[in-house]
Amino acid sequence: MVSRKSERLVNLTIALLATKRYLTKSEIFQTVAGYAGDPEARDRMFERDKDDLRKLGIVIELGTFDPLFEDEAGYRIKPESYAIQLSSLTPTQLTLLSQASAAWKEASLGEAAHSGLRKLKSLGIDSDIASLPDIAIALPTPPEQVADLIEAVTQRRRITFEYFNDELKSEVRQVEPYKLSHAKSRWYLIARDTEKAALRTFRVDRFASSITFSSQPTAYEIDQSALAAEEAKRAQTAHTATVAIRKGRGAEIRTNSKVSDLNDEWDQVEISYFDSEDLLRQILWLRDDAKVISPQSLVDQVLEIVEKTVARHG
Repeated sequence: MVSRKSERLVNLTIALLATKRYLTKSEIFQTVAGYAGDPEARDRMFERDKDDLRKLGIVIELGTFDPLFEDEAGYRIKPESYAIQLSSLTPTQLTLLSQASAAWKEASLGEAAHSGLRKLKSLGIDSDIASLPDIAIALPTPPEQVADLIEAVTQRRRITFEYFNDELKSEVRQVEPYKLSHAKSRWYLIARDTEKAALRTFRVDRFASSITFSSQPTAYEIDQSALAAEEAKRAQTAHTATVAIRKGRGAEIRTNSKVSDLNDEWDQVEISYFDSEDLLRQILWLRDDAKVISPQSLVDQVLEIVEKTVARHG
């Protein structure tokens, strides 16, 4: 269950994201559910909420309607500044974050949030929930094996599982897990394959079974130099795509990417990727808010998918 304070923070974030101009405190108190009591109590509550959001890395801008006049100060959150950086998070933190994402999204689409936006409209303040960036953190539900993999890595326990190889045939693998990572919506395990006596990188979504622990904790030592070499080899296989994305859209695809201004309407986003299928999914989800600039092979893939979709559905 979401606490009253958490719900109020979510609704405040949505209101400040959806508004097209700065909102004054009085407008916030009229429209965001949860601000009650005398003026001093509401002010103290609002100041604490601002501090809490800033501690979460959410940038709240202070400004006025017209800088040439001494208007009452207002607040807003620019969509382009609302993004979470996932690169420094541990696998455990990512797992917890993905679970919290579902509750956050449910609250963002709740009646209280919509009621607040309707109140803003009634005050003549332009706002639209459809213009919000991705409120929920765009992490899919982690594969069921992730919790066991975290335990295996942290406790250095050998594991056995069935894995789909490149021919999509299931085979049993026994490995010594070295590192679990998350990149571009996929989970990867770097582990020493005991049969091949070499490090391999496994995609967790290709696991064909649950995890079986085949040793006690501290059963092996991690070869850090071999791990670094495997990570460097994997990095060399990365590709780079350049995509134009409409400002304020595509929070997931912008994460850990290089973003620069293209013009008043579009940003240019340089994306490092390993799996074109994953990147295509994110691009197509944005529909006309994303345009592939390069490489040409990715442009051709997008066109092919669109043409097939049109031919299938008319």
